[in-house]
Amino acid sequence: MKVNKIKKPNKLKNIEEEKELKAKVPYINQHFIFNTLNSILSLCRQNPEEARNVVVELSNYLRFNFNVTDKSILLQEEIEYIKSYLYIQKVRFGDRLNCEYYIEEDINFLIPKNSLYNLIDNSIKHGILKKTHGGTITFMITRQMEEIVIRIKDDGVGMEQSQVKQILNGENYGSTSNLNSLYKDLYNAKLEVISTLLIGTYITLYIPIEHIKFV
Repeated sequence: MKVNKIKKPNKLKNIEEEKELKAKVPYINQHFIFNTLNSILSLCRQNPEEARNVVVELSNYLRFNFNVTDKSILLQEEIEYIKSYLYIQKVRFGDRLNCEYYIEEDINFLIPKNSLYNLIDNSIKHGILKKTHGGTITFMITRQMEEIVIRIKDDGVGMEQSQVKQILNGENYGSTSNLNSLYKDLYNAKLEVISTLLIGTYITLYIPIEHIKFV
């Protein structure tokens, strides 16, 4: 009589498969989604047209997160994603958050996904919204001589000079330090961080055009 052996599950294999599955599932900020839905709910009675606009921007935000799984994306894709995010945050925080854009639309090349978004998010949470009256975030992308200049400026609470040094020396493992490492490896870019307590922060990337393959 032949006995069928029941194979025991390979725990190691299951763990690896679970890790691989998690890596494919995009990270979505649940608090951001819930807060946005609450904003939409409040607007439905007060301002239905604005509620519709927020739904459209939320749809763009989610579509980007679910559809774009590549580690590198086009700059213009990330810009549209950031604009959707900022539109929603502006609706939520009102006069506490103002957004300005100075972007040359004909500049487009591959960048690490979420690299600029993370800086914008960081500036809002840890800079602007820590001030009672909020402030303004400015997003700039221009071509200057032989460089592409990307600048994210806020008039938030600013940073200590010791924090700035840690960022530039790679001792701080936050969004800005990661940005410095990623863009230096990809494009030999130079990062500049200027920050003053209670005044704000300028984060600027200088990317040599000779190292960029435009699309």
